[in-house]
Amino acid sequence: MPMKPMKPMKPNFNSLNFIILDNTAFVSALDPNQISLQNPGIQFYITSSVYDEALSNQRSSQRIEIAEAQQVLKVRDPMPESLKIVNSAAEETGDIAALSQTDQEIIALYLDLIYEYPDQKGLLISDDYSVQNTCARLKIPFYSYQKRGIKKNIRWEIYCPNCFETFPPKLLGKNCDHCGATLKRRAYRGKRRKF
Repeated sequence: MPMKPMKPMKPNFNSLNFIILDNTAFVSALDPNQISLQNPGIQFYITSSVYDEALSNQRSSQRIEIAEAQQVLKVRDPMPESLKIVNSAAEETGDIAALSQTDQEIIALYLDLIYEYPDQKGLLISDDYSVQNTCARLKIPFYSYQKRGIKKNIRWEIYCPNCFETFPPKLLGKNCDHCGATLKRRAYRGKRRKF
């Protein structure tokens, strides 16, 4: 099934009920407290793994501590069922090996919140292209805070740059079985895959 291009949504914070953040948002100086002051009622969410990552950065940890104290930020982990959906979508796009567990968890958390609150509007903020590409596949609105963001969906294929064999997505960065070269990824061009 062909994927339709999806442009990153520019945030209109006053129309949102919740925002999920990854650590790049905190490192890039996004301040949930300031946004919340201007848009009362908006709720920010992070996963426990984002929380742990952010606490290791002094600037991020200060923003998190203030947001928690103001009850603007909640820490919540996704359900296993949602993680399976994300994993499947990332396999389809070829992003699975480029997504960390934390990346998969923030996407899955969005699915949980939309399932739990179907009438609410949410947004996921991440500068990670593989997160954005997987979000686009799942029709999850996203915003790239510091970088330009993806312009269209990409389906990746994993290949050997020496012998040009193709491999399953999870083998990105591993060595080719035939020649030993490090496997890379490229945009899928519609040719038949060999795995």
